[in-house]
Amino acid sequence: MQLHSINAKTTPTLVGGYQPLEQNDQEPYSDSSPSTTTTPDNSIANLINNNTNETSLLLEPSIQHLTGYVYLLVLSACIGGFLFGYDTGVISGALQPLSNDFTMNTAEKEIVVGSTTVGAIGGGLLAGVPLVLLASIVFIVGSLVLAAAQSYGTLVVGRLIVGLGVGIASMIIPVYISEVAPKSFRGQLSTINVLMITFGQVIAYVVNIIFSNVPHGWRHMFAVAAIPALAQSIPFVPESPRYMIATGQNEGARAVLRKIYHGSTTDEFIEQEVDMIEQSIKLSSSGSFKELFSSENLRPLLIACLLQAAQQLCGFNTAMYYAATIMQMAGFRDHGDSTSVAIIVALTNMIFTGVAIKLIDRVGRRRILISTMFTMIVGLIALGGSFAALQGVTPKQDSCDLYGNVCSRCVLDERCGWSTDTNICVSLVLGNDEYQSECPADQTDHRTSIVLLLSLFIYVGSYALGLGYAPWLIQSELFNMRVRSRANGISTSVNWFCNLLVAISFLSLTNALSAAGAFWFYAALSVIFWVLIVRYVPETAGKSLEESQQLF
Repeated sequence: MQLHSINAKTTPTLVGGYQPLEQNDQEPYSDSSPSTTTTPDNSIANLINNNTNETSLLLEPSIQHLTGYVYLLVLSACIGGFLFGYDTGVISGALQPLSNDFTMNTAEKEIVVGSTTVGAIGGGLLAGVPLVLLASIVFIVGSLVLAAAQSYGTLVVGRLIVGLGVGIASMIIPVYISEVAPKSFRGQLSTINVLMITFGQVIAYVVNIIFSNVPHGWRHMFAVAAIPALAQSIPFVPESPRYMIATGQNEGARAVLRKIYHGSTTDEFIEQEVDMIEQSIKLSSSGSFKELFSSENLRPLLIACLLQAAQQLCGFNTAMYYAATIMQMAGFRDHGDSTSVAIIVALTNMIFTGVAIKLIDRVGRRRILISTMFTMIVGLIALGGSFAALQGVTPKQDSCDLYGNVCSRCVLDERCGWSTDTNICVSLVLGNDEYQSECPADQTDHRTSIVLLLSLFIYVGSYALGLGYAPWLIQSELFNMRVRSRANGISTSVNWFCNLLVAISFLSLTNALSAAGAFWFYAALSVIFWVLIVRYVPETAGKSLEESQQLF
């Protein structure tokens, strides 16, 4: 399936952060729901004519329902979104059995987790050239390399390859959907990819549960991703009209547009679309970095970067990447149990992302962001408090005996075990036979564990309602077409970099600060971001591009 994008280097959908519509310089925002507030500048014609000539919109056909052809295009493309979600969620359940088979230390675990993000950064750089076909091939190769890995080095290489697919898919898929969707359905169809990403994460957790107690089950977890990737590689979906026009295939673009709008369009409207796309391509390539850093665009750029940094540095992706590990920290020592309970993270994220899609235009970006960040911070503080109640705030110690009689902290250290005879922490290196890898029932506080799960639910749900979704919408409404691609490229780079920081530091952070200290650290960062957002981020819902720019 060869899906190209002439403007792929814009805003990708990232793990734990989902933009509803790829901003491909055709429209800053669109939503088909009649109950939502849409911006006055919903078409490229309005933007090109500075919102002074709206007669071009009169030719747009009235579409009552989408054709099967459009659904085929969108759903086929969204397999890439599903794979994106699956391959970023599967590591949660695979990490523990991987560490057993390859005897990984903390740093090596973090490298395995973070290597996908490194690969995704590289994939984002490649995304202007290739296609979804390439992404599906990369997913297949990466999945098979991981499934067959016999060494730690091969494992890292496989994760890097999968990351390339993630980076390409995150760039190309939303762009393609926005380029083939009829205007009146563009916002609605773009949310399918968002939900497919979260659905992919849920399925990853289900697969993790199925293979959690199977010997070398992590191989099956990784191999499953090759199945939908193979289906996506079937070349039956055409390139987008925008790509065709950019490469001189205007007749092909007209043919695809006629299929998209089916029998409800006219030749006059098709010609209008072709003309608007041609003008938008010229306009989108006319901006420069000098213009981007002008007084008019610098503050919006800083706000976009602030939002992207906040989206990642609140620590949400620790819940996605390390959910099963966090559950083990919480007292669910059995790998199958911790993996089963961890699915609450993916389910909560998917459900509340769907709620956010429905609410964000009605409530407003700024309002929903500020309110949900507040409850997210409360959830983080409570999460840290629950861990403190369960295992104290003791960081990783040089020797096992320094954990004393704190069983829940003792068993988190892979060097240590709990002596049931003496009720103290003992070193496994010394050859102690009388030990347990989990705490006795009388030392497990189930009520605190329930509070911990509720805190995690509040944290994840609040994030999905606000920070996981709103930054992309706000960012799409801050920049004019001349600089939007460059601005999105910079802010997206901030997002990827912060994502990488979180991925490669969480386990080290818990060793240095304890699990409680790590989540309180994320809470402190979130408070700082919350204050900055309250102070500097404006409300952009219901405003035209020009009205949004006047806010600065």
